[in-house]
Amino acid sequence: ASTAPTWTTNAGSLGTIAGNFSGTVATVAGTSDSTVSYSETTSVLTNASQANCSLNSSTGAITTTDFGGSSTTPTTYNFTLRLTDAEGQTADRNFSLTSSFGATGGGQFN
Repeated sequence: ASTAPTWTTNAGSLGTIAGNFSGTVATVAGTSDSTVSYSETTSVLTNASQANCSLNSSTGAITTTDFGGSSTTPTTYNFTLRLTDAEGQTADRNFSLTSSFGATGGGQFN
């Protein structure tokens, strides 16, 4: 009997990303005694009208060309990813990404 896959990335927030960001947002990871693949069980992360990201099923990399799509409102996107091993065993984990817009923090002008 083989062991089910396990996540090495902690559940919860993967960070706050600037809205309209383009590039790699985050990378999730898991381990198994065989090859693993990554997929989304919800339709939030990869939905063009929501987080607007792509999930690499082999590497776990989450990328985007326009994070948050057309939204200009700070939003927290909650989604569930599934880790599947070669034997078809799965492990699900909940994650979130938050978009931010505009200036954050303090600034001083003299």
